[in-house]
Amino acid sequence: MKLLLIDRDPTELAGIKWFLHTYFPGDVLIDMCTTISDVPQYIRQFEPDAILLNIDMIPNNRLTSLYRDLQKLAGAILAVTTEPLFKNALKAIDLQVAHLFVKPIDLEVLKQKLTGISLRSPQNTDYAQEAANESFYNHLFLDTKSNSIETGIYFTIIEPEHTETYNKLYNWLQQTSIHFHMKTYPLSNRIVCLFQTQDIKLVEKDVRTLMKEWRLFSNSSLNIGIYDGPTTRIKNMYTLTKRTLHQSFYEGFGHIFYASKQFEIHPFDPLLTPEEQQLLISSLEEGNLEAVKTFLYRLSNEGIYYEQDDLRIHLTSVLAQIRRFMLKYKLHEKAVIEQNYRQLFHLIIEHPIFYTILNGIISFTQRLIELAREARMEKRADYVELALEIIDQQFKDSSLSLPFVARKLGISPNYLSTIFSKKQGLPFKRYIQQVRIQNASKMLVETDFAISEIAHLNGFDDPNYFIKIFKQQIGMTPHRYRKN
Repeated sequence: MKLLLIDRDPTELAGIKWFLHTYFPGDVLIDMCTTISDVPQYIRQFEPDAILLNIDMIPNNRLTSLYRDLQKLAGAILAVTTEPLFKNALKAIDLQVAHLFVKPIDLEVLKQKLTGISLRSPQNTDYAQEAANESFYNHLFLDTKSNSIETGIYFTIIEPEHTETYNKLYNWLQQTSIHFHMKTYPLSNRIVCLFQTQDIKLVEKDVRTLMKEWRLFSNSSLNIGIYDGPTTRIKNMYTLTKRTLHQSFYEGFGHIFYASKQFEIHPFDPLLTPEEQQLLISSLEEGNLEAVKTFLYRLSNEGIYYEQDDLRIHLTSVLAQIRRFMLKYKLHEKAVIEQNYRQLFHLIIEHPIFYTILNGIISFTQRLIELAREARMEKRADYVELALEIIDQQFKDSSLSLPFVARKLGISPNYLSTIFSKKQGLPFKRYIQQVRIQNASKMLVETDFAISEIAHLNGFDDPNYFIKIFKQQIGMTPHRYRKN
């Protein structure tokens, strides 16, 4: 970008010039003029993209050639005045200035206004001309004969924190004239940017500036991937740079990632084991939120990374156990809770940040634990489902009984016996025997344990009683069952 500074005070102009060169190194060319009569010549020779003008120097005659020269730059003029007088405001209106400063100039505001001024004409650079055709996109996605990108151009990819701001980001990048040596190529949800420079330090400076200014402009963040490896094909640069942006799933937004620093993916089984399922259910039943947190946060250990898809599958399995817990306490019947559950499902499937997903699960789980506690107190829980869960966990214990389960649920044995028989179609004691015999049958086939030991492992203190119940339910003795 070319910027012309016009003021009587050369010292003040020198200070502004130093500030802009410090903040935008290599991005802005600056010339200074201290005499109003020389302004037309400077405009014709320097051809500035924008002007910072002390409007006090402008004569009141609107018909002068100077006025006509300045009006050609309408919208790209930033005006300064020593005194906020009405006549100076009229001059600013006539010239259609983008902003009128009152001295002393707020340099932070100056920086923002310059960043927001659109380029009035396209830049005639080689890589900009390439954007007029489809060759770049062919190189980006196809295996073309082209070996590499042009020398002196750095390949980067910009990714917005919120996908709904994508169009806004692209338009903003197009209008950020400070970065005139950057060319943008829109993709579906990211933007490829080519920086016309051989200095990676300058690229880093520019992308940090972009991230900072975008934060001020949109109140959201960017992630930027930079290809810093050896010269290769554009498609390879794109693949490697896009892959390094996958780190945003773990690291969040507001970062610069380098293609040379890819993270290592560790193997991971996304499906929950029976032990993990039982751990989650037990933690939920006991209201042990810390155990749930520990279980989830083990997935986010520093320096250990897993495939995103595997993690999302794993968390949907966690959500399935949470769903079971909801059904037991009839929490799905609450419209708000059911809606929150569905929102959490979409959060797991779609959200770009892993830590946000974990916190969403924990917050939802905490709410469910509180509601389940209230349901127990108000006796609105599905006591039969709760009883079945206790039987499933403790059927190997010979002391398990109807009074024990009823006491644990906080209801009377007679009430539990009535609702259990009605829902399951058989008495409580018969159901426990059925569960024990089914598990014993499996052990007779799959193990070489003695029959007396199998009886003991399935809650029967007396092996003879075990044989009697087994024959009643299966139709033969355990010995013959094993032999067959």
